[in-house]
Amino acid sequence: MNKPSKLIALLLVLIIVPVLIVAVLLDGDKDNPSFAQGKLATGTVAPEYEAWVIAAGTLCEEISAPLIAAQIEQESNWNPTAVSPAGAQGLSQFMPYTWPAYGIDANSNSVISPFDPPDAIMAQAKFDCATAAQAKKDLASGRISGDLIDIVLNAYNCGYGCVLANGGPQIVNGETEGYAPGVKDRMAKYTQLGTGGGLTTQCSQFRPGAGFGTNVAAAALCWQGTPYAWGGGNLDGPSQGTRDGGVADSYGDYGKVGFDCSGLVLYAVGQASGKTIALPHYTTHILNDSRGRPVTPGEIQPGDVVFPGGGDPQHVAIALGAGKMVEAPQSGDVVKVSPLSNLGAGIEIRRFG
Repeated sequence: MNKPSKLIALLLVLIIVPVLIVAVLLDGDKDNPSFAQGKLATGTVAPEYEAWVIAAGTLCEEISAPLIAAQIEQESNWNPTAVSPAGAQGLSQFMPYTWPAYGIDANSNSVISPFDPPDAIMAQAKFDCATAAQAKKDLASGRISGDLIDIVLNAYNCGYGCVLANGGPQIVNGETEGYAPGVKDRMAKYTQLGTGGGLTTQCSQFRPGAGFGTNVAAAALCWQGTPYAWGGGNLDGPSQGTRDGGVADSYGDYGKVGFDCSGLVLYAVGQASGKTIALPHYTTHILNDSRGRPVTPGEIQPGDVVFPGGGDPQHVAIALGAGKMVEAPQSGDVVKVSPLSNLGAGIEIRRFG
């Protein structure tokens, strides 16, 4: 095959493969919302890398193009010739002893190198997807516990052996503990609004006509990695944060576009209801809203709105099942999946829709 033919074939692969994989995701298990495949925001990645990042984000459901891009920024700040003090190489910072297991000649130039950006980007996705697949098995068996994406990211930084040794992603070594939060903080800027959330019909977890609770959970999951912004969030998605005169101001929330805890909940319930349910932007008012039916802990289902006990909650989240919830936790954090047990004992539960 001559070079022009190779180029045409490559372009067809980059266009067709993502379309096919997205179609598969949209036809997946509608009752088991997981991680969003938000699209890469145009212009956030250099043109020579953009198609490869998009392709990398289609290899598996758990790893999106914005996550790949955010991880590269964290690893090398997009420097294809980077070499770390520890010897990690290239755009995606592979160690020489790890590279042979994941390196591929992605662009068919007869070179397999961590310093070749297409090779590095696709190898990174291969590593992340392989880790996600193994981690899902180990989570199911109880061998480890914790957030799947945190596990994938911290395994990339420290190795899967670190995850196993610590029973999950809670690794404290002076470096890894900041890795997953750093990547997640960067994801929002690479996510095209209306694909990772907002226009939820384009989010792989949101399915018009599916169960109401399923779509409440799905709508919120579409925005994983979005910054917390005090006062942020409305029926259409994230919005500019506001000043609180205190902690939120110290984190600069007023300069961020994102969600606070109640903003995320009112958005998700609003999207699942076709915007016919517009909840108030205050936790206690959501708890006491007459449209919410009280539910006991034994009846909890994905999409139920959950609060700490006590009658005047300062937080609210959305149940996912299996002891998990999706939340916008606090200033300096991002929308993420967390243990439901973080709410403490005696939680309040409301079901809308």
